[in-house]
Amino acid sequence: MNCPICHEPLRKENRTWRCIHNHCFDEARQGYVNLSRKQKHSGDNEEMSRARTTFLETGAYAFMRDALANKIEELHPDQYLDLGCGEGYYTRTFAPLVKEAYGIDLSKPSIAHAAALDKRTRYIVGSIFELPFDDRSMDVLTSVFTPIPHEEASRVLKDDGVLITVTPGRDHHRELKAQLYEKVRLNDELDHIEGFECVEQERLSRTVHVNDVWSLLEMTPYRYKTSKEGLDKIRALTDGLDVTFEFVISTWKKKLES
Repeated sequence: MNCPICHEPLRKENRTWRCIHNHCFDEARQGYVNLSRKQKHSGDNEEMSRARTTFLETGAYAFMRDALANKIEELHPDQYLDLGCGEGYYTRTFAPLVKEAYGIDLSKPSIAHAAALDKRTRYIVGSIFELPFDDRSMDVLTSVFTPIPHEEASRVLKDDGVLITVTPGRDHHRELKAQLYEKVRLNDELDHIEGFECVEQERLSRTVHVNDVWSLLEMTPYRYKTSKEGLDKIRALTDGLDVTFEFVISTWKKKLES
C-alpha cells in the first residue's frame, strides 16, 4: 500500500502505517486502515450497510458470488483487489483463492464490518478513484455494482491482468421496480469501458422469492428515489415478493499501446 499524501510505500510499525515522510495512519481495532483524505463521512451509511448485510446473508445473490469465485480461482492471481468492496460479502469468499487480497471502500461502517469478519484481507477506507497501490501491481480487480474507475483500474493492473465487473442485466429487480413505479424502465447494460476491451461475458438470471423486501429496497438507489406511497407499498409486502436477479459478469483486459 502507498501513502495517499506522498504516494510513497507504507510500512507497518505495530498498529501504525508510516511512510518515509512520516505520514501516519493508525490501524483500527477491527484491522482496517483509513487512508481516506475526506474529513466527512463518505460512502454508504450504517443503515444502508446493515440492510445490504441482512439481504446478502439470505443467500439470494450466492449463485452470482459463486460464479465469480470460479472465474477468480481459474486465474490463480497473486494480487487481488475488490473495488468498492462494501461489507466484504464477496471479498471474504475470494480471499482464500488468492495470495494477497485487498478491499477498498469509502464507507467506514462497511469496512469496519468487513474487517471484523475477514482477517485474510487487508481492508482500506479510501476512494476507488485514488487507489493506494503502485502502477501495474494487481493481477485481478473486481467491481461488483460499483462505478468503474477506468483510469485507476488501468494504472494498477498488470499488463496481463484482468478487470471483472458485475453489472445489472436488463431485467434485474424488474418486479421490485413494478411495485414502485407506474412504468418500469429496464436497465441499460454496460458495453464499454474506456481503455479496456471485453474478452468474455456471462449472463446469469434467477427468480428468487424474497421474504424481506424492505432490506432489498434499502440496499438499492430506489430507496431514495421513491415516494412515501411507494415505500408504504413495500412495507405492506408481508408475504414477500418474487424478484428477478439478472447479472452480467464481464471480463476486461487493458488496451495496450503498440
